[in-house]
Amino acid sequence: MKKIPVIIDCDPGVDDSYAIALANSYPEYEIVALTAVEGNVPAVLTRHNCLCLRETFDMENTKVAYGATVPLVRPYFREESVTHGEGGVGGIQFPQPTRAQEEKEAWDLIYDEAVKHNGELVVFAVGPLTNIATALRKYPDLPKYIKKFVIMGGGTFGNVSKTAEFNIWVDPTAAKEVFEKLEVYMVGLNATHAAAVSIEDFDEMLEITAGGKNKATEFLHKLTQFSKDNSFGRGQDNNVIHDALAVAGEINPDTVKYEKYYVYVEDREVENVGETVVDLKGESGKEQNCWVAMDVDQPLFAQVIKDMCKYYAEK
Repeated sequence: MKKIPVIIDCDPGVDDSYAIALANSYPEYEIVALTAVEGNVPAVLTRHNCLCLRETFDMENTKVAYGATVPLVRPYFREESVTHGEGGVGGIQFPQPTRAQEEKEAWDLIYDEAVKHNGELVVFAVGPLTNIATALRKYPDLPKYIKKFVIMGGGTFGNVSKTAEFNIWVDPTAAKEVFEKLEVYMVGLNATHAAAVSIEDFDEMLEITAGGKNKATEFLHKLTQFSKDNSFGRGQDNNVIHDALAVAGEINPDTVKYEKYYVYVEDREVENVGETVVDLKGESGKEQNCWVAMDVDQPLFAQVIKDMCKYYAEK
């Protein structure tokens, strides 16, 4: 069976880690690269975590490339270790990685892999969109080589302000350019919050991964325990496994239902900077350019995540 080539552009991150684990468990996917971007935690950590996650999940054929350390334009001062734990991945300590990153920068690797796979590449961008925008600036023909582009970001409400979601808010200029140049499948906060994992779901995940039969299962058990404790115990939103929903919606299309709208990103330094403005009523007269996740099957999403845990536990 010919596999679907996938790149995950990410800023690991707790929910990024779940997303990588989920994509890697899907037999129809070949994850050709992880590309790291500044976001949830500083780039030095997102890069390190990509290298470590590759080895944790035995992703031997996956390349890792380093990308942006700062947004395109606006300064970035936020750091999310409270939500994501020390080091960015629930405070979990990894062994030192034994393999290095690629010499190519992230945007060059994204383009080269897209061309190599001749229009069959699926890209999941689950962090700020700086790497993707840089690739589009450098390679204007990139869109014709991407089969599907799915993000976790945006939505119809915000989490760093009333209107702005974190990934878009970090680099709204990059997001604006990406939305103008690619057909985006946007899994935003309205979808991810509707898919929030219950304490009972976490307990099932912990039971499945108990015993740590291999390094992947041991890691997932620790990550699940962190998510449970840091959401229900400390009031963070780690029961909302944002990034994994973007992947789950492709693995099982019944998980996420999209509707197409015109969406633009506000990148000016105004009150709603970072908002993905969704024209729900068609008042702009602009052509619909974005598939917006508007409905979620939460029990199905939770089952997809539990099936992923079983995959590693049974290896």
